[in-house]
Amino acid sequence: MSTIYENGLADLRGLSLHARSAEVLTWQGRRALRLDGLVVIPDILVPEACIEVQIGCDSAAYPGIAFHIQDQLNYELAYAQPHTSGKWDALQYDPVFHGSNTWQLYHGEAYQKATAVPLGEWFAFKVEFKEGWAAVRVGEQSPLIVERLAHQHCSGLVGFWTYLPAYFCDLCASECQSTPVFVGSTSQSPTGVLNEWFLEDFGRVACEPNGILNLNRYLPATVSEARLTRRFEAFTNESVEFTFGFSDNLSLQLDDEVLFTGQNTYSDSLNWSERGYVDFNQFSIQRSLAPGIHRLTAVLKVSEPFGWGLSLVLRGGKVRLLAAEAGEKLGS
Repeated sequence: MSTIYENGLADLRGLSLHARSAEVLTWQGRRALRLDGLVVIPDILVPEACIEVQIGCDSAAYPGIAFHIQDQLNYELAYAQPHTSGKWDALQYDPVFHGSNTWQLYHGEAYQKATAVPLGEWFAFKVEFKEGWAAVRVGEQSPLIVERLAHQHCSGLVGFWTYLPAYFCDLCASECQSTPVFVGSTSQSPTGVLNEWFLEDFGRVACEPNGILNLNRYLPATVSEARLTRRFEAFTNESVEFTFGFSDNLSLQLDDEVLFTGQNTYSDSLNWSERGYVDFNQFSIQRSLAPGIHRLTAVLKVSEPFGWGLSLVLRGGKVRLLAAEAGEKLGS
């Protein structure tokens, strides 16, 4: 395997720092970079590679590797969580859009994996990426295979990242020679999902392949509210069910009736349902519809930087979704 780049990280030379703190010191017998933030390696611009680094943590942290970096606000990211070692999210794929982490939108076996991650000692962390997929692992444990990376970038810079301080040393980049075994873990949209919306003051927006709308893909961090509309037609008197999930705050309206208002945000809990994940089956509402054109309006507000978006499935009855286009605007 041919080596592309090596850096012991015993000093800050050749590193582009975008960090709250960065200093070189000795930890567990090794000179290392103690980091809280993002480091970009200007010398590694690659479409594919195998990146490995030694990582250590004294306490809770989210250290990992960034790749296909376009700028300090947009990149692919995967990290380990020593404080949740053995839990479902010990390995996490977490693409960053417009400076926002989006793990509340990218969750489940397609993007997370239970793995043993040691605390208070060094461990090897490796990410291999090529042709739209990535394999993420700690040591020699079985990898998390991300079969479909969220960004559309074919190449980019490489670096490493952590939220809360962690130690990094012995970074190595080499050619990627692996071929992953895909197991079809990437989630697919359920039948009846609304996979497109009209976003006011923007235009048509498409959901991810898993059926979740990632608003971070379309809107910068300075925008905190989004108004989405979608029309559909009922041909007879119909009984329909809306099942949906969202993050962070939602007001959902059908024609002139408010169906739902609520909040779904992160809580430091061992309960999966209290982490603020977006899931299709979080909420369910049934309504009877008269024949004609109806309009769903969803007003979403963001209150935390972990991904904001919506998933909604329309079930039951004979209905036809109309195109998500400018005609969705109120008063049209």
